[in-house]
Amino acid sequence: MTNKTLRILIADEHPYQRLQLEKLLNGLGYYRIAPVNCFEELQRLVQSALQPFDLLLGNIELASHAGVDLARFCRVSTQIQHALLYHSQHLKVPVVPPTEREAVSLSLPQAPDSEALESFMAIIDGPVLVGKIALPAGLGSSAAYTRKHRNFGQTVFSR
Repeated sequence: MTNKTLRILIADEHPYQRLQLEKLLNGLGYYRIAPVNCFEELQRLVQSALQPFDLLLGNIELASHAGVDLARFCRVSTQIQHALLYHSQHLKVPVVPPTEREAVSLSLPQAPDSEALESFMAIIDGPVLVGKIALPAGLGSSAAYTRKHRNFGQTVFSR
């Protein structure tokens, strides 16, 4: 089940690529998307954000034109939780073990296709187990719950 509240940034200087990625995300159920076309705009949005962005989906060349390492920018920014970065070439999202999913950052050889994007979103938008509550002694999972049957004998319905 998708978390429709995820805040996503798409950073690419090519309008067609931004639109294509936004459509792919919309198809997966994500709609809180902010597209940017230059590193300066990306930097302004990230620095002025009141809440962190859950995902930055970005073209590495966008920042390299400004002399910035986008992967490093994502690692040091507290306002970007996950990053899926790509270069301007078919690809496969590598498997990320659940223990390493705190902040996932990947670099791809080209813009992600629908399969790669769906795989990545499944990694960062998976269900989170917050905690387990112990059941009272009589309600444990191994104890069978039996309902006491009552014989009402004469009721309005049996007369």
